[in-house]
Amino acid sequence: MDTPVGRALLRLTGVSLVAVALVALVAPRAVNVAHRPLVVVPVTIGLVALAVLLRVPGWAKNGWLPVATAVGGGAVAGAVGLMTGYRYGWDARVVMDLARAMHAGRPLGGDDYVYLSLYPNNVPLLAIDRVGVAVGQAFSLSPDAVLVPLNAVCVAVTLYAVHLLVVRVAGRGPALAAQLLTLVLVGTSPWLAVPYTDFYAMPFVMGGVALAVKALAPGPRPVRVALWVLAVASIAVAYTIKTTPVVVAIAGVLTAVVAIFDHDLQPARRAGVIAACALSMVAFVGVGLGLSAAATTVSGVDSSRIDPTATPPILWWVALGADEQRTPGGVVNYGAYSRQMVDAVTGRDQEQMRAYAAGFLGDRWAERGPGGTLAFYGNKAAWNWGDGLFWAWGEGPDSLPGTLAPATGLTGVVHELNGFHGSWYQWRADVTQGVWLAVLLVAGLGLLRAPYRRETLLMAVTVLGIAAFTLVLQGRSRYLFAFVPVLVALAATVHSSLPRPGRGARV
Repeated sequence: MDTPVGRALLRLTGVSLVAVALVALVAPRAVNVAHRPLVVVPVTIGLVALAVLLRVPGWAKNGWLPVATAVGGGAVAGAVGLMTGYRYGWDARVVMDLARAMHAGRPLGGDDYVYLSLYPNNVPLLAIDRVGVAVGQAFSLSPDAVLVPLNAVCVAVTLYAVHLLVVRVAGRGPALAAQLLTLVLVGTSPWLAVPYTDFYAMPFVMGGVALAVKALAPGPRPVRVALWVLAVASIAVAYTIKTTPVVVAIAGVLTAVVAIFDHDLQPARRAGVIAACALSMVAFVGVGLGLSAAATTVSGVDSSRIDPTATPPILWWVALGADEQRTPGGVVNYGAYSRQMVDAVTGRDQEQMRAYAAGFLGDRWAERGPGGTLAFYGNKAAWNWGDGLFWAWGEGPDSLPGTLAPATGLTGVVHELNGFHGSWYQWRADVTQGVWLAVLLVAGLGLLRAPYRRETLLMAVTVLGIAAFTLVLQGRSRYLFAFVPVLVALAATVHSSLPRPGRGARV
């Protein structure tokens, strides 16, 4: 049975994805690498045509290939990450340096706790880095030599979770295609060289969505309850590592509430589902708090020196998301990190920070007015979603010449392809951009025609959630990275709804 709300959410997601993809094709917002339309547009159109016409051969639809793809993809990711290795900057370097100092027995100073008070969400990353430092020292390895392979393991688990989700909804052919596309967009990314929260959270995001989809499907109630509990736990882990996965928890509850109206249920049963959703959110918060406390213990920081009143309130993040900056290279950053705005609230109390944020938002409204504000957020959405490399090399000093050491052989080839100043990076960036925009178009156009299904709704609302998060709060395309597998899976599950020239074209 269909529901008006469910159908409307699917169509809204579809329109949004098509809109940002078309803008990226015809009037792209500049990111840190300039894409060439003469390459991007043909690649995008060609891949959309393949999605309509391509048929996966029967020999590829077997039980062992998804496992082989996941394992092989993880191996590729590990090799790419290790060979792309460089001395990254920004928060990834700050937290790694803290982990190294603590492992060497040097206590954290006042400035370190000021940083952790501003960004307490980085304490779980510090815990992971400390484990990486300890394991590396035990085996005479650098922390990156331990944590970059962990990124690769996360890719492998994510690839298999993509298969598990897509295969039950759309079959083995689309599931294999989704794995390969995820490998291209995620498993060969320059980000593999950086031990950061995006990869660590990714398998829990994808795994949580896959578990929730299975829990929403018809089946024995005890099994569905157990799967739902596991989904809540998985998303709680992802949220502990990285803030953005909170949108998956909200999407799961919203999907469950909508689902109670897609078939006849007694009022008491509907009330029971709503109560279970409320209990799920309580459990999500409880598990998240427990995991955060455990991460604090593992990190070794003195929690009494982390001042919660120094953490900026939500309103400040909204204000930061309304800021506009222009880089020396002419790229406009819409609602990204601002050193000036961080300095403006450092040392202030909560009320002062809220007052500063409210004043900043008021000033931006006075400058832009309704039309200018709408244009800003439209540009921001296009900027966030129009970058198929997800701000690779865009943080801190990562893009400076000399970041990658000279190399020969296969490592040299990887540097030429994946290095920001590599001789083949422009081609790599353009082709990857075409792949990304094709995924957006297939997902968007498919949703405009796809029938209502709970599985599809959960993924679509998750996509809407991360879109809203990056639109309202501080963000950039990197914030989408952990959700790329979900979007690829969504495209794979709705691609059969695209207009087709004949029945023989089905995957």
